[in-house]
Amino acid sequence: MADASTRAHVNTAAPFPSPIPAARTPKNIEPPTPDDTDSETPSTTTTPLSRKEKRKRQKHTPPTPPDTENEHEPSPSPTPHRKPANHPAKPRTTALPPPMATPKAAKAVKAAQGPFSLLICSIGNPGALYANTFHSAGHTLTNEIAMRKSYKPFTRGLSGMVSRPDNTVLSWSITGYTASDGGPPDDDWTFWQSTSLMNVSGVGVKRAYTEWLRQVRAAGREGRLVVVHDELEAPLGKVAVRESWASSRGHNGLKSIQQQLGGVKWWRVSVGIGRPESRGPQEVSRYVLRKMTGGEKSVLEKSAVGVVDALRAIAEGKR
Repeated sequence: MADASTRAHVNTAAPFPSPIPAARTPKNIEPPTPDDTDSETPSTTTTPLSRKEKRKRQKHTPPTPPDTENEHEPSPSPTPHRKPANHPAKPRTTALPPPMATPKAAKAVKAAQGPFSLLICSIGNPGALYANTFHSAGHTLTNEIAMRKSYKPFTRGLSGMVSRPDNTVLSWSITGYTASDGGPPDDDWTFWQSTSLMNVSGVGVKRAYTEWLRQVRAAGREGRLVVVHDELEAPLGKVAVRESWASSRGHNGLKSIQQQLGGVKWWRVSVGIGRPESRGPQEVSRYVLRKMTGGEKSVLEKSAVGVVDALRAIAEGKR
């Protein structure tokens, strides 16, 4: 009996131990085969499990990792070429639009285009009868400026009277004086005086400007037209600068030029001649056509300094 009870105790199956999670097999290391196990480990027999035990075991048993050694590993997808770390990629730059031109910058660009050659036209009435009258104040000023700048005397040209810079340089030697070209003048100006009546002076101005501009551009330069004229109602000797589109203020000579030149841009430099006490047409006509006194002419000639300053501003692109 003792032997029977002992055999019954030995053959009774022990409770199923809680499973030990299988360790993940390191890559490139083969798991142990059954041959590598200890052959002396006794085998035990187990009784069939009930459905409840099976469900309980499945619930507490972790999934077995797949055998990756025998599975076909897909070929790795090609990776894009990357630059080494010591050669970082250059940052992508975006081109910025050019900055908008401010009025100050536009004025600076405009001034950088100068200096311009100038055709300085004075308008008035021709002949000795009208010389040194208020209405011919423009002629008085161009005469004064040309003389101060040592220009050549006025001679026929460009459908009127022309005075240009005198660049001749005289040098003395044993054989006498020799003349040579002194190079370009400081101010590339050409003075022109109208030889027609004031009220129709636009025709001559247009002809002179067309021919002169052709010559200037043939020499590789750009030019501007300036008209010097008298201005009634302004104080004697006062200088003002306006552009071509400004009102003529009843000046018939300016009206004639505006009609002839149309959309051409040009500049005006006016010099005040005062005004008569009466505004009647007859009184105004007598006032502008009378000879100036010595004092009045002196005041007018002194305004040549202001006229030259205005001309240089126009030539340098500042106006």
